[in-house]
Parts: sequence; C-alpha cells; structure tokens
Amino acid sequence: MKVISKYLYSELLKPFLIFSFTFIGILWLVQILPKLETLVLNEQPLSIFFNVAMNTLPQVAYFVIPVAAFFSTIYAVNKLVTEAEIVIISSSGFSFFSFAKIIFLFGVTISFILFLITFFVLPKSAFKLQSIFFDIEQNFAIKFIDSGKFLHPIAGVTIYVRDKLEENQMTGVFVFDDRNDSYSLLYSAKEAAIRDKDNIRDLIMQDGELQIMSKDEKSIVSVKFERFGINLNSFIPETLYYLASPPDVSPITGFLKSKELAQISDYSSSEYLAESHMKMASILSPIALSMLGGLALIVFTSEKYRITVVILLLSLVALVMQVSIISLKSLLVLNPDIFLLIYLPPVVVFAGMLVLINFKDRFA
Repeated sequence: MKVISKYLYSELLKPFLIFSFTFIGILWLVQILPKLETLVLNEQPLSIFFNVAMNTLPQVAYFVIPVAAFFSTIYAVNKLVTEAEIVIISSSGFSFFSFAKIIFLFGVTISFILFLITFFVLPKSAFKLQSIFFDIEQNFAIKFIDSGKFLHPIAGVTIYVRDKLEENQMTGVFVFDDRNDSYSLLYSAKEAAIRDKDNIRDLIMQDGELQIMSKDEKSIVSVKFERFGINLNSFIPETLYYLASPPDVSPITGFLKSKELAQISDYSSSEYLAESHMKMASILSPIALSMLGGLALIVFTSEKYRITVVILLLSLVALVMQVSIISLKSLLVLNPDIFLLIYLPPVVVFAGMLVLINFKDRFA
C-alpha cells in the first residue's frame, strides 16, 4: 500500500508543479511589466530590475498556489479515471478512504507551502519592493521634475514646487511640517536647490519666510530669512511600516499591530485585521480545493456523469469559494467581530468532502 500511496502522491505533485510554474510565469509577466516601465523611466540599473522581478514572484505565487492545487488534483484524478488506473488500484484493496488521506496529505503540503510564503516570504519581498520604489520616489531630484504637484514624503509633511528650472534648481517652494503636536512649520521661499553631500540631502532655500503656528494658542510667528537649509533625510521615516498596505504585511503583524499600522498609514485597523483573516482563510484553501477536486470527481464520475460537466461544476464551486472569501473580507472591514464568517467557505467545502467519504467508499 505504501508503494501505491507514493505513486498517487507523485501523480498529484507533478501536475501541481507544472500548473504552478505555468500560471506563475504568466501572471508574473503581467505584474512585472508595469514596474519595468517605472524603472526604465527612472533610468534604474539592471540589478534593480532583477530585485524587483524576484521579489514580485512571492506575490504571484500567493494567488496562484491554491488554484494550481485545485486543477492539478482534477488533472491527476481525471487521468487515473480515464486510464482505468482507479480500477486496478481499487482491485488491490486500496480504499476510497485511503485515497482521501492521500489527497488530504497533498492539500496539507500545499497549505504549508502557502503558510511559509504568507508568513515569511511575502512580507519580506513586499518590504523590499516598497524599499526599492520608496528610494526611487523619494529621490527628490527626480520627484521635483514634476512641478506643480503636492508631495507627501512622510506623514505630516507636504512639499510643493511651482517650477523646476535646472537639475536641482526650483522656484516657488513651500514645505509644511505638521509632525509636532504643539506647533506646525510652514517654509516658503522664492528659490531653492537640492544639495547632496556625504549621503545627506539638504534643501537650501533662499529669500523666504518661516511661519511657526502654535496649535494651542493659535498664534503665528513669522521669521524671514535669506538662506535656510532643511535636512531632507529627516523626511525619510525610520520604518517603512506606513508604506505597507494590508496585503503586504504578515497575518501576525496585522493581528498584533493593526492599530499601530493604522496610525501611520492611510488604512484603518479593521482593514489590516480583515486582510489578515483573509490570508489565514486562504491558507486553508488548498486543502479544501484539493479534496473538492479529487474526491468529488471520483464519486461523480463513478455514477456515470460526464467528466467535462463535473469538472465545470467543481470549478464553479471552487470559484464561488474563493470569491466568497474575498467578499467576506469587505464585511470584516465594516465589522471585524464577525471574522469567523470568512473561514466558512473552505470549512464548508471540506466538510462536504468528509460527507462524501462517510457516504460511500467507491474503492471497496
């Protein structure tokens, strides 16, 4: 029986690898091409493109793996049925329950891979991507080329440049710093230039004015200056947490630090919690989808149903399950207390497959 078990497991694993690499390759190209345009426009070196390409792969794999698990199971089981291998295996005494255990083990393996990607690989790759594009976008010499736009390099800081003259020269510069709880600072200057020295980037403002606005007393103190320097490095945050959108953080971070993340980002605490619960539910998906594709196909085809019709119906069920998880995430954003609902789709599908196992043993 161990030989049969290993054979069946390998028959499930081989198409999974093929489907995974194929789907990942296609979606990876779709994801990387828009990023390539940004890198080319900013004249980034080939090494940056390579890092972006490699760190995009985990994001694609996260979405592809559950789908690949489902279709690989259907393909493998359909092959066993159409080539009559099921008949030979059943005649050797291999029960339907034993086959269910192989599919379950396969699903658990894929879920474990998805768990590793979700908890460890995906957050790190997302952080690296954010860091790369953060460095590109925070290159003020490049950003200031787009004159007439309000820039927000960090929460609480707004920069506006009316006109870009030469490479690092500009006119009509305004910098608003609202990071202090007691007062706000408004810098304005007719002219300014960016100076880089020893990895320190300064904005040298000329012929301008500094307004200090008290938040408690609502008073304003104005100071005119001929030349004033602002260290732009202070506008680069010590942590990139605030850049991390809910899909980019690990479930643990989302659960434990949702309130902290909400304070330094444009997202709410409930959005981080909802995304974390969705990821946990998605980790269960390969188990439910593998059981759905394998067991249901065997049971239904044994009753003389058309295989094509069965595959279409199973694909519809799988689609509904995945869409339900995504849709329920939106409800969790509105009401995080109903988080258990998002786990229902994979649990219901898995429970349905358990009913099939207990209902009939088709290998006996």
